Amino acid sequence: MRVLLIVIGLVSLAAAVLILLGMRLPKTHRAASRIRLPVRPERIWEIISDFEGFPLWRPGLHAVEKAPDIEGLPSWYEVCAGNAKVRFRVIEALPPRRLVTALAGEHLPLRGVWVYRLEPEGEDGSVLTITERDSIFHPAFRFFVRYLLSYHGIMDVFLLALARAVGSSAKPEHLSLRIQASGEAGQ
Repeated sequence: MRVLLIVIGLVSLAAAVLILLGMRLPKTHRAASRIRLPVRPERIWEIISDFEGFPLWRPGLHAVEKAPDIEGLPSWYEVCAGNAKVRFRVIEALPPRRLVTALAGEHLPLRGVWVYRLEPEGEDGSVLTITERDSIFHPAFRFFVRYLLSYHGIMDVFLLALARAVGSSAKPEHLSLRIQASGEAGQ
C-alpha cells in the first residue's frame, strides 16, 4: 500500500510540474516550413486539396469523413489513432497558389491555422511553404508541443509524406519560429 501511495504521489508531482512548466510557456506561436518538390504547383494543389484522399499518403491518418461545408467551403473530419476525430475547414482557396485551413469547432484545447503557399520553381518544380499559427490553451498541451513534438513537427510529417507521395526524397526546411509572449496579441 505504501508503494502505491508513493507512486501516486510521484505521478501527481510530475503532472503538477508539467502543468506549471506549461503555464510558463506562451500560448501562441507561428512557425513556417517549406519544401522543394519536383512537380508543378497544379499537381501539389490536387493532392493537398483532395482531403478525402489524405489517408492514402498521410501516415497515422486512418480515414477522412466529409462534413457539411462551412460558409460555402469544404469541411472534413480526420480520423486518427483511437478513432479520435478532429474537424478541419477551408477558410480560403486560391488554386493553385494559396490554401488556408483551420481547426473547426468550439471548446478545443487549441486553435490552429495553416497557410499553404505554392510557388513554381523552374519549369517543373514547386516550392510549398506552410505557415502555422497556433494558440494552445491548455498548459499540459503547450508543454507537449514545445518539448515533445516541436513547433515544426506536424508540418514536417505532412511535408515528408507529401514528398514521398510525389516520389521525392526532399526534406523540409524550417524558415521561422515566432513565439509570442503572453501579453502580445495573436495575429
